[in-house]
Amino acid sequence: MARQRGGAVLAPAAVLAAALGLLAWLPGRLGFVGATAPALQPPRAGGAATALHAAKAAPPKKTRLSLAEAIERQKENQAAKGDKKDDAKLSKEKTFWEGPPSSTEVFAPLLSCLVVIGIVPFIASVNRQFRVKYKITDRRVSVSGGWDGKDVTEFSYQEIYEMKYGMRWLGYCADMRINLRDGAKVELFGLLNFYQNYEYIYNRIDKEARKRSDKPPGELE
Repeated sequence: MARQRGGAVLAPAAVLAAALGLLAWLPGRLGFVGATAPALQPPRAGGAATALHAAKAAPPKKTRLSLAEAIERQKENQAAKGDKKDDAKLSKEKTFWEGPPSSTEVFAPLLSCLVVIGIVPFIASVNRQFRVKYKITDRRVSVSGGWDGKDVTEFSYQEIYEMKYGMRWLGYCADMRINLRDGAKVELFGLLNFYQNYEYIYNRIDKEARKRSDKPPGELE
């Protein structure tokens, strides 16, 4: 009986000792058993900004071109510059109409020659026939005159402020006055082919100048 009781006491003690030894051996084999997990750290607020600043501060990478690529790029740049120069060149100026004033302005001074005072206006009107010339192009209007015909007044269509006219000889010709933006006034007496010439100039001035100007004779009918 004494031996049986002693064996019964030793058996649980042996099992308990084996279990304690097993528990002591397992932590060395399994790192996560009984180990303390590292604490999670909150993300730093300045981390993204620091990374962005570092990316901006990084110098750009230079790409090396071969000699053939460099020559080809230079040719392309020269060709582009040549195209720009060609576009900048003005096209040839085209003349729409050119001629002297109407000879009808000589009739009245000629009749006035019967009076001595009419001689001077007659000489002036004859001189105008030989010296004065009107020229209308796609860019400007020019008037050459003076006693030697070397006085030239020319202006672009953008300089015209308004235009007024009065018909003569039932529309055969007309006297035209052009007021410029700087206050100057240019008069074209006895302008021939007036219907076409006035409409040509009228269509090339700006919208506000057309409002201030007389309408072409064709639009009044």
